[in-house]
Amino acid sequence: MKFNDTLTNLVRQTLEAGAVPALMGEPGIGKSSFVEALAYETGTKAFTLPMNQLADKADLTGARLVPTADGKSFSQVFYPHHVIQDAIEYALANPREWPILFLDEINRTTSDVTSGALTLVTLRKMGHIQLPGNLRLMVAGNDKGNVTTLDEASLSRFAIFHVEPDAPTLIGVLGSGMNEWVKEVLTQFPGLVFQKSTPNVLVADGKDDDDDGNVTMSDLFDGGEEMNQLTTPRTIDNLSRWLNVADRQELAAYLATPAVIEGRETTVLNEVLEAFVGDTMFTTQLVATIAKDLAANSGGAVQNRIVVPRPNCYAGLKAAATVTDLAGEIAKLTDNEKSGSLLYALKETADNSRLIEQLALATSQIEQEHMRTLVEMLSNQQVDRSNLEAFLEVNAPVVQAVSPLLSAFL
Repeated sequence: MKFNDTLTNLVRQTLEAGAVPALMGEPGIGKSSFVEALAYETGTKAFTLPMNQLADKADLTGARLVPTADGKSFSQVFYPHHVIQDAIEYALANPREWPILFLDEINRTTSDVTSGALTLVTLRKMGHIQLPGNLRLMVAGNDKGNVTTLDEASLSRFAIFHVEPDAPTLIGVLGSGMNEWVKEVLTQFPGLVFQKSTPNVLVADGKDDDDDGNVTMSDLFDGGEEMNQLTTPRTIDNLSRWLNVADRQELAAYLATPAVIEGRETTVLNEVLEAFVGDTMFTTQLVATIAKDLAANSGGAVQNRIVVPRPNCYAGLKAAATVTDLAGEIAKLTDNEKSGSLLYALKETADNSRLIEQLALATSQIEQEHMRTLVEMLSNQQVDRSNLEAFLEVNAPVVQAVSPLLSAFL
């Protein structure tokens, strides 16, 4: 379920009924911000306790053994975490409000801490300290990845809402503080609001065509020791705030300065943006948007450095005399050669309509590097317009996948 008014109403009703909503989803998608906004809308406060910062149950409960008055024995005394204590004190001082005690990352911690949190939810007390009746509880966690699994008995304590980010909601939340370039990209391509770095296949909605849309933390760390940044509402917000204070002349210089990232030729601007939101289609589209705006406001003087490789097989394709011969040559190519030849055919100033049609019909996907280069070419007007129009007219899956993005440049 997306973060929108419907979810807000459902969670509010759940809290009013005295049940405990559990927001389960990927990290960084806005769960904490949603709870804070919900508390504000209902005229109260939210007290957030990040469970993943606790080492053991004692950090949560504050259970301590202290000597008795006679010094002959010990008794157990509870000193709850200060966030819990603050929530209790606020609830007691404001009996007509329903403040929220929000236990975040409930299953991204030790099983000991998770157990303590579940006891608090079930009994509404910690040792001898009872939670006030008007104090509402909410929890959040990650439904995939390296998490502590909750059994059915534990899950039955909650009303579980599986949540995902929503670009229009993010735009509304950030409001006038959102950078205009970022807003333009999210408005045109809302599916890019959440992506993992370096997807295998890039399509217009920001998803792999073999991906179910569920990007997990385990996906990010599967590549050995490599740590990849992620495009999420949280990282988009950070980038948006940086772009708001960045100097346009410096951005233009970054755009014009070549850089190499892990063997691929790109620009310093790409490198900077990837530091915030990763190597994703969101970054590619944002670079294109920035480049177009900078060029429009500088008389077209800003030009990105575009490297378009010419595949060794390309000469053979151009030499094919008939459609049958051309189809036979294309059938011999690898997926990477088909994608690279299609890219070069779009750039070349020549009538490549026949070649483009046959390549589009035979190409299952535009490879990641080629798609990035194509967007950069388009943003710098280095694609032959007639060839681009010929490509968009082909009735083929690869065209349907990318046409919403490419059509924006016509």
